[in-house]
Amino acid sequence: MKCALALHAANKKSNIKNMKVVIPVFKDCVSASVVGMMDMLKLTENFYHHLPNRKQKWFEVELVSIDKGKTVHNNGFEIMCDTTLDNCKGADMIIVPAVVGDLPALIAKHKPFIEWMRIQYKKGTVLCSTCNGAFFVAATGYLDGKEATTSWFASNHFKAMFPKVKLMDEKIIVDNGKTITGGATLSFQNLCIYLVEKYFGKEIGNYAAKMFLVEKGKHSQLSYSIFSAQKNHGDDEISRIQSYIEKNAATRLVVSEIAARASMAERTFVRRFKNATGNTPSEYIQRVKIELAKKLLEQDKVTIKNICYETGYEDQSYFRNVFKKYTGQTPLDYKKSFSFVLP
Repeated sequence: MKCALALHAANKKSNIKNMKVVIPVFKDCVSASVVGMMDMLKLTENFYHHLPNRKQKWFEVELVSIDKGKTVHNNGFEIMCDTTLDNCKGADMIIVPAVVGDLPALIAKHKPFIEWMRIQYKKGTVLCSTCNGAFFVAATGYLDGKEATTSWFASNHFKAMFPKVKLMDEKIIVDNGKTITGGATLSFQNLCIYLVEKYFGKEIGNYAAKMFLVEKGKHSQLSYSIFSAQKNHGDDEISRIQSYIEKNAATRLVVSEIAARASMAERTFVRRFKNATGNTPSEYIQRVKIELAKKLLEQDKVTIKNICYETGYEDQSYFRNVFKKYTGQTPLDYKKSFSFVLP
């Protein structure tokens, strides 16, 4: 079987081999992720015929049930698959869709599927995922020592389960050549456009992006992520301090003063806080303040100047820089992104 990288080189020739893409389907997957990727990859062929002097087919997409039957009951309706895993003859690329549920349990339940992916990878197949489908790709071991991304809301869980993977959870797409991972849920659209362009060229990639109204220049998940306060650590004193920070996010918070409130030496407090939460107290304070700022920015009538002061920042330039660090956008750009106010 030719690997997808070989196909990428071969696409410059006149006789281009179709690329077979397998999307595994199981009852715990997000249906929109499965059907959406199938539609986008298959419809690219139709778009391609609108370009001058183009007659070549592109992706052959096969939905494969990893359970016994070809019909998968998912979220109240049925997904009719082309075949089952036992009868699948392989692929140039496997794209694991988004899933919902207890990920460690799902991975344990679907070990035969993970082993099948390992076998396909050794034959040259590219392993790809969107959202927390990355957990299944990581379970093969082929992401160890490599960069990857996943859904921003599952990043802490991913880090705990796969510490050998260099998680770049702020990114929407990470490409290692034979492993490609995508960000949260509906970012499968960005992933599909990326794959179209990677394997079949910028011209068709741009055309598909325009037809699907997908912004190619979007590279970061930061503006979408919601900071999750890590409180399942068992340190009651640190939990109390976390609550204090969250309740007083609109004020000026100083680490030395918070350490004194916790009756700890500042160095001891910083070390204990980071061990419990994964963040230094300064980082935690900034993240909590930025979450407050994001909520205020989503209210149409609140000015950015007022938000700066309402989150305890005295310097608007400093506020802007901190906001951009944690969201990837300026406060004004964020406000535009999350507003339905029409011009």
